[in-house]
Amino acid sequence: MLERPFSSSYADGVLTLGGSIDEYAVAALRTAVQEHSAGGTRALAVELSDVDFLPSVAVGVLATGLRQADQNGVDFALVAAPGTIAHRVLFITGMPYHEAVPQPWSAGPAATESV
Repeated sequence: MLERPFSSSYADGVLTLGGSIDEYAVAALRTAVQEHSAGGTRALAVELSDVDFLPSVAVGVLATGLRQADQNGVDFALVAAPGTIAHRVLFITGMPYHEAVPQPWSAGPAATESV
């Protein structure tokens, strides 16, 4: 199986990730999450449905983002469509996630609901 290179794009509070988040891409993931969430002080949804490989070190980066957002009272949503690798990883690890970007996505208080 060929791994697709890591990709990320950001628009309207949603960071969309794709490809393999391998050991080389984790630094880029960490930087993107910190930059687009302003260090956990701005709402961010991380769309993971197109991710092919999500190792524990990447899950750790996402957990840190969740913790920082929670400490600052802002929303941080992990999004993974059913049947995707990210969906399985988030389910198995017990991380809170949504199956679609919550609508309307806002910068309101931290969400407590997860799927």
